[in-house]
Amino acid sequence: MTYSAIADVSNVLLELLKANAGERSPIDSNRIEVASPADVDSLSSVDITLYPYQIETDTAMGSGSRTISGTARQDRPLALSVRYLVTAYAVGDGSDDGEKQTNSFKRQQRLGAALQLFHDNSRVEPADAPAPLGQEQPLSISIVDEPVEELLSLWSQLSDVSHQPSATIEVSPVVIQSLNESEFTRVEEHETTVGRRSETSDQHAK
Repeated sequence: MTYSAIADVSNVLLELLKANAGERSPIDSNRIEVASPADVDSLSSVDITLYPYQIETDTAMGSGSRTISGTARQDRPLALSVRYLVTAYAVGDGSDDGEKQTNSFKRQQRLGAALQLFHDNSRVEPADAPAPLGQEQPLSISIVDEPVEELLSLWSQLSDVSHQPSATIEVSPVVIQSLNESEFTRVEEHETTVGRRSETSDQHAK
């Protein structure tokens, strides 16, 4: 996986939600987007958005080592952890108190359904991923207990956006392979036999 790693992982989460949305879910599979809440307006037909708002190096994976394939040596990959803001919506704010209350419940149900899905799929193997995932390491998805102050601070940075029911998840490791490669020549091993001189040879030597 190269520079597309973050986008590829976002697509995996998106397809994971879409694949599990349906009759048993309050989420419409056609109304899930990877987008900032700032990009969603009152006319947007969206149930859930995923917003990658924080990216850090993944220290849990360790520094790793160079990869050797044949006679090529590649620098160690960059391992990241990505935090996503998962936000639920309900179309329209409602014209009366009853409809507003109904929409509020819909938002909570959709957020709960999304978190339930991520909890049930906390480990995604590359071979089982619903979208291409070009890394050998499985993805770990965990729900983050983000402090309320930090969550409100994040929302305050989104201009002209009203707070919506939301939660944060962390996905790791997101692996970006290095483009630095070098060729090298392998040193062939030669077997060297060291034998002991016989006693007869020692006597003649005297």
